[in-house]
Amino acid sequence: MKIQRHSPFAFALFLLPAVALASEGEESTDLGSIQVNQGESPSGSAAAGYRSDSVQLGPLGSGSPQEIPFTIATVPGELIRNTQANNSAEALRYLPTVYVSTGASQITPYFTLRGISASTWSYNMAVDQMRSFDIYQPLEDKEGIEVLSGAAGFLYGITSPAGMIDYVSKAPSPTPLRELTLGSYDQQLHAHLDLGGPLSETGELSYRLNLAYADAGDTGVEQQGEERYLLSGALAWQIDAAHRLQWEASRSHRQLRYAQSLFMTNSSIGIPTPPSTDHNWGAPYSGADDTTTRLGVALTSELAPQTALRARYRYSDIERSYLLTRQVWQNSDLDYRWRIDAQEAFHTYVHQYQLFLDHTLASGPLLHRLTVGVSGDRYEAGNNGYHGTTYTTLYPGNLYSSPSYPEWSAPPAGTATAQQTQYSTLLLADRIELGERWSLLLAGTQARVDDTSVALRDTSRSVTHYADDAFTPALSLSFTPIPAITGYLSYAEALQQGFTAGATASNAGESFAPFVSRQQELGIKASVGDMALALAWFQLTQANQYVDPQTLRASQDGRVSYRGWELSASGRLTPRLSITGGASLLSARIDSATANIGRTPQGVAERSARLYAEYDLPAVTGLTLTGGLSYTGKVPWDAANSHYVDAVTLFDAGLRYRTRVGRTDTTWRLGLANVTGEEYWTTRSGILYLGAPRTLTLSVSAAF
Repeated sequence: MKIQRHSPFAFALFLLPAVALASEGEESTDLGSIQVNQGESPSGSAAAGYRSDSVQLGPLGSGSPQEIPFTIATVPGELIRNTQANNSAEALRYLPTVYVSTGASQITPYFTLRGISASTWSYNMAVDQMRSFDIYQPLEDKEGIEVLSGAAGFLYGITSPAGMIDYVSKAPSPTPLRELTLGSYDQQLHAHLDLGGPLSETGELSYRLNLAYADAGDTGVEQQGEERYLLSGALAWQIDAAHRLQWEASRSHRQLRYAQSLFMTNSSIGIPTPPSTDHNWGAPYSGADDTTTRLGVALTSELAPQTALRARYRYSDIERSYLLTRQVWQNSDLDYRWRIDAQEAFHTYVHQYQLFLDHTLASGPLLHRLTVGVSGDRYEAGNNGYHGTTYTTLYPGNLYSSPSYPEWSAPPAGTATAQQTQYSTLLLADRIELGERWSLLLAGTQARVDDTSVALRDTSRSVTHYADDAFTPALSLSFTPIPAITGYLSYAEALQQGFTAGATASNAGESFAPFVSRQQELGIKASVGDMALALAWFQLTQANQYVDPQTLRASQDGRVSYRGWELSASGRLTPRLSITGGASLLSARIDSATANIGRTPQGVAERSARLYAEYDLPAVTGLTLTGGLSYTGKVPWDAANSHYVDAVTLFDAGLRYRTRVGRTDTTWRLGLANVTGEEYWTTRSGILYLGAPRTLTLSVSAAF
């Protein structure tokens, strides 16, 4: 990041807090002390130390985080805004349970949860508790992100046992809401308008509207631009006290240009020292286009005093195309050949539904909260028109200078794929209160997948079809000796769709058999003062999946076991100091495989720690000092553990100033990510990704 490259607009934003402070006595109204007790602070707000008092447990609905017998981490919407996160990877950077395995690459985000890959392709992403199949996820219309770690098959049906990353949309507002945000992310300028409130005098109609736009300015990496827009709306009709109907519609688009390159090494070369992270090693014609149109409707109805019906339907049209470049190193001098992978524009059409019935009843001394229902996803992805090749031209090593790349020409056609998949899930759950201190969860899901995959290469066409179903149970026992402490023991299974080799694999389109993963978890959650604390031990097993970095062949072989500890904390440590973060210790090993037994699976970070803190400075009311730390231990590049990506520690710093200018509540934010300019790698599937560069962010929000 070079400060002199920033626009005059960005410097104007930077100077606004100083202007406001200088004129505070004349034009500003003191907001008063912003230190309030947790009980008086809105859930997930900065005043509450970003501590949330309600989370979603998929189709089972909302509940207190302390009462849910699984690990759920939250990123409230106010934390996303105050850290000025520009994408999902930045929004999740302070969760100890998440490893961003694709660095600063914006082509396709991949994460690991409890050491297991989580992405759209492994069905670990959701929007409002319904699976999401889009790659790009805007943040301006989200109220927060909730991350459920571990096997979640009993909630979502077919899914990877990594867990679920659920984006929670902003709901129609019962009170008037108007906020405009203008900002600069490195050289990218952006604007966001958030509107909401009642549409009728009696308040039975309410709405929410989010409009956002960002220009194509550089996003930290030189010459890499990402123009994007969002139009998102929701309308709620409270028909009467027992019935509520809600509609949603959104359209989002991003156009990524001059995307950062990826890098391919081999065991004889190893992992070189990373180059400058703010320099672009890609080609000018690389990038991605993603457009999502989403329509939905939901009905909640109280059929009787103890019985409620929940019904939802959603339709999504997802359009995707990309072209990514990789430097494929040939020797220890890092001479390289270019590999280019591209997919033509293709659509994915998704129809989804949910129908659940909730009923509460007493049985002697027991209180039952029953949920029964069905859900389904029909997913149809068209021919992705894959093209890809590794060009034969050998370029001299230039990892620390400037790259040379071939002139644009369409690479030869590769193995294009198309897919049609039907998921269906039948859920039955009983949450039983055994007196005041004990509770029991008994749940089960009958999940089915019916998949047809087509691989197309030149004139050949091969079709793979399979259908499978399985019953996956979940159970837990919780004990609350005092209201502030809950201990729990849980067991869950998940039916996971078999590994399907991606378009860039040498065996593209090959599908492997589904399998069932299993997880045990033992944990304790506590409320201490204004802090929420959680500690969990878990053990999880799943099929061993990997991509050979030499042959690029995707494989599914044997089994992997994951055992570890997770610690998290969030809330107000003192009246002026709030923290959120934690640590993760993991031991992941391959067993029952034909090779690499006892090794750590590739791309698994076994050690991580995250901390974000805010301190309200006493000298100036409304001025807050912010800072963050992120540590990730070494990560194996390959399944044989012949080389590792080095551990890295990143630091962030910033300021936030909140005041009232005239009658307008105004918040200025200044942030500097990766303060020390660390240069580092991340890795997945034998690919090396450059980490995020040092980036300056500035914004001002006005609630009017």
